[in-house]
Amino acid sequence: MRHRRLPGALVTATLLLGTLAGTGSHPGTAAAEQKAAPKVVRALTLRDRVDADSPEALVWKRAPVVRVPLQPAAQVHPVILGAPSTMSLAVRAIRTPESLYVQLRWDDPNADVSINGTGGFLDRAAVQFPINLKPTTTPFMGDPTARVSIWHWRADGKAESLIAAGFGSLTPASVQDVRATGVRTSRGWEVVITRPLRTASEDGVRFDGVREIPVAFAVWNGSNQERDGFKAVTLEWWRLRF
Repeated sequence: MRHRRLPGALVTATLLLGTLAGTGSHPGTAAAEQKAAPKVVRALTLRDRVDADSPEALVWKRAPVVRVPLQPAAQVHPVILGAPSTMSLAVRAIRTPESLYVQLRWDDPNADVSINGTGGFLDRAAVQFPINLKPTTTPFMGDPTARVSIWHWRADGKAESLIAAGFGSLTPASVQDVRATGVRTSRGWEVVITRPLRTASEDGVRFDGVREIPVAFAVWNGSNQERDGFKAVTLEWWRLRF
């Protein structure tokens, strides 16, 4: 089925994610009586400055890795049909005295690094944080009372710092201090997105002095015509723990 391409402004206008998903239990089994394992990304915290911009930097071998399952995002554009192709991400994080680095790795056999014609779309990835640091913030792009900060990587080499307060509200942050590096592997992409712990932006998240912050993820496979709300996501907040 051929997908109709939406206006370019919407390509990033519906970044992140799904609604909070509960974890139900089934009586009568021992496993059901146990709480679900916490969804935690444990960051490697370093006292010294390191260069972790490259996904291939040796320091990443010291950072714990966690496999994060992804699911189809809630359909917000009924004209876009299909199933996203990315099933999971491997996630690592490093915090230094100056910066936070997040590494994402996922399978993708095709490198979609440019938009060719009306039917071409980029590979993309995004990391989202609640600006107020609270897990009560909806991970579905926030709302006017609890906005979210989004770090957005594009396979054409661009990185963006974005702010959202609900659907259709995505705007660039007042300070663009997010950097990203993506490299191809034999299986797909490895991407590092980074930003200083402190930002001059009034609408940015401060990562110094916190021990844990909610985090969510999204991936778009351009070859699968993924764009806008057609993407693979986490359907609830994970915890980034320092």
